[in-house]
Amino acid sequence: MIPDRWTKKLTFLIIPEANSQVRRLRIPVFWLYFVPSAVALLAAAVAVLASTQTAALQANGSLKAEWTADLAEHERTLEAKETEIARLQDEVVRLSQEAETFAAKMAELQSLEREILSLTADDVGGPTADAEPDADVTVLSVIGTPAAVGGEYDPLDTDEALRLSETTHGEFESMSVEAERLEGALQQALQEAEKLAQLRRITPSIFPTTSTTITSSFGYRKDPFTRRSAYHKGIDFGGDVGDPIFATADGNVSQTGYDRAMGNYIYLKHGNGLETVYMHLSKSLVKKGQNVKKGEQIGKLGSTGRSTGPHLHYEVHKNGEAINPKPYIK
Repeated sequence: MIPDRWTKKLTFLIIPEANSQVRRLRIPVFWLYFVPSAVALLAAAVAVLASTQTAALQANGSLKAEWTADLAEHERTLEAKETEIARLQDEVVRLSQEAETFAAKMAELQSLEREILSLTADDVGGPTADAEPDADVTVLSVIGTPAAVGGEYDPLDTDEALRLSETTHGEFESMSVEAERLEGALQQALQEAEKLAQLRRITPSIFPTTSTTITSSFGYRKDPFTRRSAYHKGIDFGGDVGDPIFATADGNVSQTGYDRAMGNYIYLKHGNGLETVYMHLSKSLVKKGQNVKKGEQIGKLGSTGRSTGPHLHYEVHKNGEAINPKPYIK
């Protein structure tokens, strides 16, 4: 049963402006207890919601700050990695360029070596300027097709790669210095080799004809006509009429003609005080003033002049004096 105090009502009179009807508002008494409590509860709820929202906003701000800090750290790490990668790429490019430069330098040195070998080679059967270098001489080579390889995967970290790059760079610098030194030494050797090659070209050193049969040596002998002792100023090579006669060194034709004793003859001046003479030719193939090369045919073997049969009388003069040709023949 509801207590009487809850059933009682309060009457409120609402008096508007003059000449207006008065209004009555009757409210149960229990509303006087319920409304304040509801207001208090509502205020408490609003306070709780405000506190919760404030805590949520604070937590959200903290999380956002942490996320921003993590993002900045990630960006810094990424930037550092990109910087390291760029450095490694620069090192690779630099090493590649240095490798190309060093390979080109070694190719020049190999070319100088081949040139020196060609200049210092023997007159017959030696290396030529076009000869390929030995396999051991080749320092750098380009491999077109990858070879079959394998093994465990052991990645190279950035710091180790940079250290390796610096070490390799230092080795390249050392090798470049050594290559420069070698280039200078080879250039000097090339100049000396050119001088030697020129000296070889103007020095008689080959057989003057295809025959190697010596029928009369240099020095004193019995003259074939008088049978008395006489001085023979050259070497006689037996052969057949028409056999080729070769210049035994580079030179210039200083004399050519016919003499009753020498028959058809040729004089070649070679420089360095050397001169060669070819006598008893059946035919001369050069003219006075003409330049000839070592091994070039200059005449044909014969038996003209004071001769007992087909042969070549060959002389070598040093500073105008006849000397033994034998040391000048291989």
